[in-house]
Amino acid sequence: MFVQTHARDFALSEALNKYTDSKIRVALGLFCEKIRRVDVFLTDVNGPRGGEDKSCKIVVKLDNQGADVVMSETAEDMYDAINACAHRVKRTVARQCERGRENRRVRYSVG
Repeated sequence: MFVQTHARDFALSEALNKYTDSKIRVALGLFCEKIRRVDVFLTDVNGPRGGEDKSCKIVVKLDNQGADVVMSETAEDMYDAINACAHRVKRTVARQCERGRENRRVRYSVG
């Protein structure tokens, strides 16, 4: 699974980059064979003015699936935004993979 982190409107520290990478790998580790790529976009909307302005957007490109999974969260702290977004994207990817598995099941009728 390839994870790429992009920072907008602020400098991405090595610590934040490692944290984001590890959080994504832990959240999506069960589905890594079905994931082609994960892009994480971190944004500081208001800059130094503060407030609830740290945004995390995660785009997951799945193999053999039609649509990408896209989630975003906003919080006062970047780590909180990453945590919430990773949790939501994990649930959604699990649902997508389950749907794909159900669609591939072969049903036999007796009769």
